[in-house]
This record gives sequence, structure tokens and C-alpha cells, in this order.
Amino acid sequence: MFGNKSLHQLVFIALLTLIMGKSSIADTSKPLTVVTFQQAPFAVEGDIKDSGLIVEVLDELFRRAGIEYHMVFYPLKRGMAMSENLDNHCVLPIERSQDRETNYRWVGPVLISRYGLFSSDSTSKPLITLDDASKYSIGSFLGSGVGEYLEGMGYNVEFTSNASLNLKKVQRNRIDLWASELVSANWIMQQNKVDLGEPELVFFTSLRAMACNKNLDNSRYNAMQSSLEDMYKDGFMHRVATKYGARLLTAQYGVGASF
Repeated sequence: MFGNKSLHQLVFIALLTLIMGKSSIADTSKPLTVVTFQQAPFAVEGDIKDSGLIVEVLDELFRRAGIEYHMVFYPLKRGMAMSENLDNHCVLPIERSQDRETNYRWVGPVLISRYGLFSSDSTSKPLITLDDASKYSIGSFLGSGVGEYLEGMGYNVEFTSNASLNLKKVQRNRIDLWASELVSANWIMQQNKVDLGEPELVFFTSLRAMACNKNLDNSRYNAMQSSLEDMYKDGFMHRVATKYGARLLTAQYGVGASF
């Protein structure tokens, strides 16, 4: 028989084990919260209905996976922190990088993005290599993987709260170059009736995916990844990408390569 002291120790250990166990297993009865951010044409928050490539991909993916979810808009940096620290949370579209790889459970690819450096239409800055941009100030936005990449390489990067603000800054010569995803840059320029022309340099291509909390359970992860792969195979991803002027890595799924 156990003494009172031993019994109390056993109860304490059992409770601690239960608490620790609960903290590492997500509650699968709750819908997933998917965080995205304003980046036209990929995700645009509307008064009545949200729109964009990512919105359509999510609707189709979760319908096929049979998983309940709801989408919310937050700044990218905040969305990444929420997904990293809260069960049942995901954020997209996120550039995959070595630094981020182990912090999330990834569902993807959902998009391949190419990035370029744009200058003001009145002050062209021809670039041959990325090193040529080292003497200039470069605009990006908080949470941008390419912005962090350039900053990590020692470039002079100024961050804004959203991508659109950088168009105004480069027009007013408050920054020398604007680092942007090409499809998004063209969309922003069209909406603002501005034409900066072609980028001075296209310097980076990245895989973008949905970054989920590491405690995402296997059943949900497998259902989402399998549904996404089916969307490539039956052409859904190609059709929705074409609709928004984007490109996808589709060769591995037998649909035809865009890159």
C-alpha cells in the first residue's frame, strides 16, 4: 500500500503528465483558424466577401479535405506568431526557408513566387546582379521572407506594414528600390494606375506554402496535403493560378510546368 506522501506524489505526476499531454495534442474537434494577410491578388479582405487566389484555394482544399475552418486577416508577422504558438492555427502564403522550416508543419506548395526589384519610373537604377543593389535602400514589408533574406544578406531594407505602401515610397524616392513578388507588384500598380515598368532585376524564386502549428494532427495534415495534391492533378490549381496571372510548380503533378 502507498503512504499519503507517496500517493500525493503519484497524483501530482499523473496530473502533470495529463497537462503536458494536453499541451502537445491539438483539439481536433475545433475548426482550424487560417490566418492570411492583405496581398492582392492573392488575398483581399472584403466588406461582404473575401476574394483572391488564396481564398479560392482554401475554399476548395478544405471542402475536399472535409475539415471545418475559418479565415482571418492579420499582418503577416502576427499571423506567423499565432500559427507558431497556437494549436489549430495555420498561416499562408509563407515563403519556406531554412530558418522557418522547423517551426511549422507545412502543407504545400500552394504557390511559387518570383521576386524583383523595381525602381521609380523617373530614376531608373539598372542592375546586373543583386550585389549591384547593395548601395541602395530597399523597401519590403514586415514578415516578408524575401525582405528578411535581403536584410540577412546585409542589404539596407526598410519594412512597412503592408506591400502597397512601398509603391508610394519608391515613387516619392523615399526608398531607392521596391522588392516585391511580381504578380502582386503588377496588381498593386494597376490598382494605383502606376506603371514602373519591368523590374530592374528578378533575383529570387521561392516556394510558398501553408505553415501550420507543429501540433497539427496527422489525420488533418494528411487530408489537407492529399487534397492539395489532387487539386494539382485534376487541374484546379492551374486554372485558378491562370485566372490571377500567377504561376505554379505543376510539373511534378503531371499538369505541365509553369517554371
